[in-house]
Amino acid sequence: MRNSENYIPTSSSHPEEKSEPLVKNPYISLLMVSLIWGINFSIVKQGVMIIGPLSFSLIRFTVSSLIMIILLWRIEGNPFIKKKDIWYFIFLGALGFGIYQPLWSYGLRLTLASHSAILLSISPIVVVLIAYFKKEENVEWYNFLGIGIGFLGVTFLISQGKPSSFSPHILLGDILTLLAAICWGLYSYFGKHMLRKYSPLKTSCWSIIFGTFIMFPISYFEIIDLDLSDMTLPVYLSMGYAIFLSAILGYIIWMNGIKKIGASRTSAFQYVTQIFGVIGAWLFFKEPFGYRFLIGMVLVTFGVWLTQRKPRPLFNVTNPLVKE
Repeated sequence: MRNSENYIPTSSSHPEEKSEPLVKNPYISLLMVSLIWGINFSIVKQGVMIIGPLSFSLIRFTVSSLIMIILLWRIEGNPFIKKKDIWYFIFLGALGFGIYQPLWSYGLRLTLASHSAILLSISPIVVVLIAYFKKEENVEWYNFLGIGIGFLGVTFLISQGKPSSFSPHILLGDILTLLAAICWGLYSYFGKHMLRKYSPLKTSCWSIIFGTFIMFPISYFEIIDLDLSDMTLPVYLSMGYAIFLSAILGYIIWMNGIKKIGASRTSAFQYVTQIFGVIGAWLFFKEPFGYRFLIGMVLVTFGVWLTQRKPRPLFNVTNPLVKE
């Protein structure tokens, strides 16, 4: 007889084996999710500006947690994890949601949506550095060159090419977003351990659940002051987009891409997401799109590409949830 004190039952089935792809061509579906996640930066920013970054994040992920646990139950039959893995999932939840989301949301409120889209794209650099120092994969000279170019692009982007253009609010928002990108990179790296034991859907679902619990005390003092009159139609539309399209639909499409064409090819679509994010910020907020901004974007993109240009790694980092 199994001891209920030692584990929570886990299902042996996998969602990828039961779910049908939403779009038969994975490249078309991933292009669609890149568009969804790219525009998400601007749409979420509208909701964040109205009700506050912490309130928006807490409501969003509370609802997402409930929907994802139901979705997990429907797809896998048994949504539970082993009890011995709970503390590790708490750790993942803190990195990927409990700490990451407040940093990203506050950063998005202060900085430009286009900056947020670009700065978050450097998170793979964190994964490469950790893997190198832990001697899990070789890092060539061009990978280090890519890291340097990437951070040069970040510096150029934050300063917009000249010291006189620094804005204290935008600078603080960029720094918070950069810290959020580091958290997301750490989440991506350490999440691989649970992905060896559980499906990507289950790993993400429980990370979100524990991350939401961690987020609650951080968000409490903001959400108790939330005026229900602020919950206007734009906020509901922004929240609905962030929950149903960005988090849930986007995740399913992303997982289908990993299944069909592999994690490395799927992750390459983050560059497409970045482009859509910049275009969305220009369309929604008329954010600057001058040559200085373009130079920073090109440097970051080229730097991240060089960082990831390496022999086949000893492990695959598969990360289901993306951008806001």
